[in-house]
Amino acid sequence: MRKIILIIVFFFGINNIFGQNPNILCTKVNVDGSTTIFYQTVSVGFEEYIISAYNNTTNDYEWVGNETDINIGSYIDNLYNANNNQVRYSVSSNSSSFSYAKTIFLSLMQINESSFELNWTSPHPSQTESLFGTENQKYIIFRRFANQSDNWTKIDSTTELTFTDNFPPPCSDTVYYKIELPNIYGCSSVSNLRSHIVEDTEIPIEPIVLSTSVDLNIQKLILSWTPSPSVDTRGYVVCAGSPCIAIDTILGKTQSSFTCDTCNVNYVFSLAVMAFDSCYNTSLKSNNHKNIVLSYNREACSNIIDLSWTKYSGDPLTVNTYNLYISQNNGVYSLYKTFLSSENTYSFTANPVIENHSFYIEALLSNSEISLSNKVLSSQGIPTKVDYAYIRKASVSSDNKEIELDFFVDASVVVRGYDLYRSVDNIDYILIKSIDYSGNNKFSFTDTPSKTADKTIYYYKLMVPDECDLLYSSSNIFSTIKLLVDESDAEMNVLSWNDLMGWASTESYDIYRVDENAPFGLQLGSVVSAGLGFEDNTSSMATASDKIEYYIIANEGGSYPDGEKTSSRSSTQSVIKESLFFIPNAFTPTDIANNEFKPYCSFIRTDTYVFRVLSRWGELMFETTDLNKGWDGYFKGKICSAQSYVYVVEFVNSEGKKIKKSGIVNLIN
Repeated sequence: MRKIILIIVFFFGINNIFGQNPNILCTKVNVDGSTTIFYQTVSVGFEEYIISAYNNTTNDYEWVGNETDINIGSYIDNLYNANNNQVRYSVSSNSSSFSYAKTIFLSLMQINESSFELNWTSPHPSQTESLFGTENQKYIIFRRFANQSDNWTKIDSTTELTFTDNFPPPCSDTVYYKIELPNIYGCSSVSNLRSHIVEDTEIPIEPIVLSTSVDLNIQKLILSWTPSPSVDTRGYVVCAGSPCIAIDTILGKTQSSFTCDTCNVNYVFSLAVMAFDSCYNTSLKSNNHKNIVLSYNREACSNIIDLSWTKYSGDPLTVNTYNLYISQNNGVYSLYKTFLSSENTYSFTANPVIENHSFYIEALLSNSEISLSNKVLSSQGIPTKVDYAYIRKASVSSDNKEIELDFFVDASVVVRGYDLYRSVDNIDYILIKSIDYSGNNKFSFTDTPSKTADKTIYYYKLMVPDECDLLYSSSNIFSTIKLLVDESDAEMNVLSWNDLMGWASTESYDIYRVDENAPFGLQLGSVVSAGLGFEDNTSSMATASDKIEYYIIANEGGSYPDGEKTSSRSSTQSVIKESLFFIPNAFTPTDIANNEFKPYCSFIRTDTYVFRVLSRWGELMFETTDLNKGWDGYFKGKICSAQSYVYVVEFVNSEGKKIKKSGIVNLIN
């Protein structure tokens, strides 16, 4: 209802202004090029509404149509195409009343992909703007994109007949423009439509590769670049090889790196990157960059690791220097050596006690970036070593000149041989013998040192190389036993010796004495510790020898590495005692006790003893060289008569003097 009232008011106002002329209010160019002419209706002097258009060829108006209904104030002209050029119309209701108006003709010129210049004509003929009610009114510019919306968007307004439109170009679309000029009477002149296919063909600026480098923690190849400065950048395409084939897409204008999950860092990859925009226009490809690949070679049983690496490649970048970093046994990496950009090989001498060595190369690039290679691990294990090596004994010969050593070694590992070392202080050792490998786990060796074993303690250790002759396993340290005898007391010999070194424990030390009565040694006792020592009371000792020898036998305790208990002999220590002599002056052959006559001699030289018994007339009654034999009072099978007899005893004492003693003994029946 309100709309009807406004229309009535509108036409009432028009009639008041224009009187009875069918004045054109506005023109509207339709999509098909026809034009709708809006005019003021009349109430008097009406014959018919005649619509005419100006023919530029004949330079005159020609009839295009008529309207016989006095109340109809519009007409659609289909004869003239207002899409092609501006059309001038006139409307009359009789021979004397008419009005003129033009269509708005819009032309379009593309400046670039996102810029158009619009030019249009004024709808006013010679009449003033005030006559059409457009005074102080502006042309309104409308735009629409076909693929985006059916609605028109007002983009600006102006009093000029030209306008330049700038917009971000769509990927592919058609842009439409129209111009409207409203007037104060509520009628707007509308231009023809102009359209143009627009598309974004401008490619982004290509990114610049900074480096291709391996992430040491995850061992993956990472390509880094500076983002494209193009505003419409949507993401990046990473490609590999030549030709460069896309391997992944990364969304985001500010993205600047790519982690290649499919790139094996042990191989060289040629990577590049391209930017693309929202219309998937792709930039030029960056230069391809090739990563550094480190490799190594190590021969079996060699401590030389030959390293080589591929050189970094990526124009325009160059390499200033290469740095070699090393980690030992999974420790922290440290800079080991720096190389010129022309170098790419190095022979590293590995420490044989280090089980594994890990390396990587760092390239310092001309753009102040770095590129890291893959890590390589020289995991050649420590060469096989023997599981055990023992010295089982170090036994001194009776003359102290030789030391017999027994060994028990893991023979399952084939080695060059076994190195035997000797020391006199358990600090400085010298190699005395390299014993050939025989495949037997038990073997012996007799050492003849320059000094006899009663003068010094000897220490031994066996060094066994591994299968590569690089690392050595040491046996236990085994010592000889040096025996000392203190003979300052005439009746007591005090023995002391060092503790044997080499066994898990020593069960006991057995003390032996050698004299004429015990040529192979008589065990005097046993102690559990060398610190206890031993005392030998010789006051009641009866022997024809002037020399006593002592030695110790150490007996192994605890567990036995080879399953067999063993012992080790000490050095031998000799004692020269002062010769002692006693002889009784009577005996009774027929008595139970005291029925034998013999001297009692101790500590005389063996094999120098002679004992004789003579009658008073010099007849030899008895003779012996055996210290243990005496005269029983018989001669030629008959007991001798009770009387006095002469004895003569000869020997060499401990001081080397020949002694001859004689006297009288009484035989009592």
